[in-house]
Amino acid sequence: MTARLGELTRGLAFRFAILLALALLPVGAIAIYQTLELVREANEQAEDSLLAIAADAAAREAGLIRSAIGAGEAIGAIVPDLGDDPDECRRLLADFVRASGRYSFAAFVDADGRLCSSKGNVSDIRTARIFDGMQTAKSPKVDLVISDILDSVPSIVVSVPIRPGSEEFAGFVSIALPQTRLFSRLDEAGTARPVDIVTFNSGGQVLSAEAGLQGVENRLPADRPLSSFIGEMANAFTGDTVAGEKRVFASVPLVSGTVYALAIWDDDTLAFQPGAGNLMVPVLFPLLMWLASLCVAFLAVRRLVIRPTRNLRARMLQFMRSRHISPPREGRLVSAELQDIDETWNRMAESVLRDEAEMEDMLHDKTVLLREVHHRVKNNLQLIVSILNMKIRRTAAPEAKSVLQDVQHRVMSMATVHRHLYESSDQGRVPMDELMRAIVAHVTAALLPPDSGISIGENYQAVVLYPDQAVPLTLAATEAITNALKYLGRPDAGTPWISIGLSREDKSAVLEVANSVGPPLPTAGGPNSSGMGEQLLRAFAAQLDGVLSAEEDGERYVIRLRFPIGSFVQEVA
Repeated sequence: MTARLGELTRGLAFRFAILLALALLPVGAIAIYQTLELVREANEQAEDSLLAIAADAAAREAGLIRSAIGAGEAIGAIVPDLGDDPDECRRLLADFVRASGRYSFAAFVDADGRLCSSKGNVSDIRTARIFDGMQTAKSPKVDLVISDILDSVPSIVVSVPIRPGSEEFAGFVSIALPQTRLFSRLDEAGTARPVDIVTFNSGGQVLSAEAGLQGVENRLPADRPLSSFIGEMANAFTGDTVAGEKRVFASVPLVSGTVYALAIWDDDTLAFQPGAGNLMVPVLFPLLMWLASLCVAFLAVRRLVIRPTRNLRARMLQFMRSRHISPPREGRLVSAELQDIDETWNRMAESVLRDEAEMEDMLHDKTVLLREVHHRVKNNLQLIVSILNMKIRRTAAPEAKSVLQDVQHRVMSMATVHRHLYESSDQGRVPMDELMRAIVAHVTAALLPPDSGISIGENYQAVVLYPDQAVPLTLAATEAITNALKYLGRPDAGTPWISIGLSREDKSAVLEVANSVGPPLPTAGGPNSSGMGEQLLRAFAAQLDGVLSAEEDGERYVIRLRFPIGSFVQEVA
């Protein structure tokens, strides 16, 4: 069983299915993300709609309370000027209540606690709790009051502190609004009307409830006290009431920091609710599509690729044993590509049968042969680069990718040297200024994006080397440039930069690669090095009989490789 499972996992169909699964994962993730974004936007729109409905349904309450606050501020600007004339104070307040048509009571309390009301009451309330609270209040207060002075009618009392021109307390004005006048008609709010609107003050005290104060505590959210909404922006949510009923709630400030409204809906009466999006479908549908794609791919590969390939392998084995070429058995079901491979195999087998009886011995001219060698080496190295590139695309592990890319850069550097040798008229001499430009262009194009913003400077003198020195020098340059890009930093002023130079000093040559230092920035250099680059640089320096050095002065990091230039021996014709 284990052996059969191992054979299955090594098969092309299984590996192709795995690769397809990995390829489709980002598509599925994007589909899930986009659907979740749509659900989130729908929830936001539902919340905005509920908040708009709640604000519209509580507009009457908000307008009455704001009017009472404004009236209190206006009275507070007039009444203190009456001084010690309680009759005039009472008359003014009574006229205000009678003219308003909506208020049932108005009173003024001076800084000494003396009360003057629209009902003619004049008394000392310095010992009352409301007096102590208003002395320190900086903003209006709204309370639910049931008192004999208000004929025992539940009323909303708006108290406005008076502090004319300074922070000194000059008294406060209280205006009573019968609770019944605060109610709006919910049946006029449309199909999405709330079943109840509860108003409450900054202390979490319920001021009014459209469905009545009796049992109002059972209609409030179970997991959030009213005081938790104080100071918050408008928000909507779904939850259970204290009585255990599922409801949709929307909290909106009527007078910021003073009075708030909580609208309540039955959860089954709304066509839209915050948080109501079903997340099962957006997750399940891409998963099913992913599994279906894997099944189809697995079966297709087995039928269209595996079976014809096994048939071809059997025919090859038969040819190997008996030198007999048998015809294919799959017929028209085989794809055109596999038919081409089969036809190629037939021609190859026929050619092998013919070529077994003869041998070819071709002689080439020395120069042509040498040029062909460089050409073939260059092609083979480029083929290796292409194979490495295929492996890099199919490798998921970042570390493995980095290692393969490093190997690819080194092989490409050698291929570049052989290409210059193949194209050069003098096979034994390599102009390093041209070769260095090609190496730098290749490495930077492979490691840096087009818009990297990194400045690259180059300065080369005319240096000519043997191929035995040109190959290790280009490999050393590749390693040094890769190292510079890995540890490139952003200087305090200007853009990040690297510079590459090759100069000649008497009978020696100096390769210098420098880069700016500073805070590191992301480049195409890959993950942190394990030290292999430095070891390779020292190995290449040893091949050149050179000296490798490195230095850093706080603004740049420089790697120098100094080596003797090999002497060219004049060939005798």
